[in-house]
Amino acid sequence: GDLIARIPGTYVWRGGRLGRPEPVNMQGRGASSVEYFFDGMPYVAVGPDSLAVDPSLVSLNFLERVEVERWPGRLQVRLYTRRHDRLAPHSRIVVGSGSDKLATYAGELEQRTRSGLGFGLSGDYLRAPASAGAAGGFSSSQLLAQGSFVPSERLGVQYQLMRASNDRDVFAGDGGAAGSAREGKRTDAQLRASYGLTRATNAPRLDLVYARTGWDSAGIVQHVNQLGGVVSVRGASFAGGASAFRRGLWTSFDSRAWLGWAPSSAITTSGEAVFQHHYGGRSSRWVGARAAVALPLGLSLGGAARLGREVAAPAIIEDTAQTLRDFQVTATLERGWIGGEASLARNSGFQPYAYQAYPDIIALSAHPRTEWITLAGHLAPWRWLVVDGWYSNPRGAVPDGMPARHYGANGAIRSKFLRQFPSGYFELKLAIGVEGWDGGTIGRDAAGAPVALPAARFLRSQVQMEIGSLTVYWDARNLGGSSAAYVPGFRIPRYSSSFGLRWAFLN
Repeated sequence: GDLIARIPGTYVWRGGRLGRPEPVNMQGRGASSVEYFFDGMPYVAVGPDSLAVDPSLVSLNFLERVEVERWPGRLQVRLYTRRHDRLAPHSRIVVGSGSDKLATYAGELEQRTRSGLGFGLSGDYLRAPASAGAAGGFSSSQLLAQGSFVPSERLGVQYQLMRASNDRDVFAGDGGAAGSAREGKRTDAQLRASYGLTRATNAPRLDLVYARTGWDSAGIVQHVNQLGGVVSVRGASFAGGASAFRRGLWTSFDSRAWLGWAPSSAITTSGEAVFQHHYGGRSSRWVGARAAVALPLGLSLGGAARLGREVAAPAIIEDTAQTLRDFQVTATLERGWIGGEASLARNSGFQPYAYQAYPDIIALSAHPRTEWITLAGHLAPWRWLVVDGWYSNPRGAVPDGMPARHYGANGAIRSKFLRQFPSGYFELKLAIGVEGWDGGTIGRDAAGAPVALPAARFLRSQVQMEIGSLTVYWDARNLGGSSAAYVPGFRIPRYSSSFGLRWAFLN
């Protein structure tokens, strides 16, 4: 949630404390705002909420990198687990604590042999008890196990198992507000065989994948099987591919094709086409395209469009496809120590869905075609100082679930104290950030009446010290002592903090 919240046009429905739900709303699209992919496979929503994935339940300790692709009205978040490609064993530990007996622990061990055999084992535990006199404790235990055999650059086989056990009690808010409990076990298994036509790194590749997702508990037992393949090719100035998967539960067939081309250093283009067949004779089909042209003085102009029809909630059999006519133009400046971006998006009218985690917000009302203005910029006048910020606001009526005039800013000072530590072994980071908005409507209650989202402003700070591969951190939230909330009724605890250390070893 913290990563996605820095993208202009997004609003994270934070439930208050750590461990509470954090679903993402992108430009008023509700539960269909974000698509998640784990190692290239769709990370589908299962369990009590079959419409939206809660990113707060994904462990960042398992990830090597996160890539976010922005379309007008849609985010595609691609999560990639760690890949140990060295013969030296690698291990890592994380220990943390915080306000109200918050505790987090994580560990990791990876090994690879000269024959190509490799394994990895990671664990993550988080406990966030309820505040004194309140209800809503949370605990999570997660495990990632990987085994692989990569005898050459052309051939590889990998098996991966990820298991998460979540226990979130019903959490109470102000004025009788309550959030839904979540208790159960989610299992994601993936078996992948990869073959390259030649030993070259840019050779065409074929990946055959079988994936299985399961959920068990809370009176719900679900299994989602996916079987298919991915073909990819990469050249000096282009990259492309296609995938097709047979899937069970709600979406029976999922196919995609993509292509990126940069004919020169000044021009980049890319496109994507998606076709999905859903149960009930429904289908989603859309195409997206984007292009950018570099201009003198560090300027560039770009545009993006997404056209077609999409079923917002395949799990709801009565939901039918909605028309997409989304367009965006962007101007960017990157010149030395200063950079900025200004975008204007014009999205088609849409009927979004609300989030299961907040049962008091029954629905989000349909909204007409909406124009969004987003601004972002950064300043780095010296290597040790970076300031960045963003702003987002719809023109005209504000869609449900989003605030008006939403903004954020961050400042960070980094120093390696090279006179005292000339090897660069030490680094200190001090950061402070602010996020706020002018208000809006969070959604509709059981009677169909609007639920107001009051204006708010939150301050946050971070202190981080790195000594080689050891990182010590302290993170403090709501430093201004605000009594406001991202979701009405679920206040952010005042002056709450967390601290801990991460230590990695390469033996």
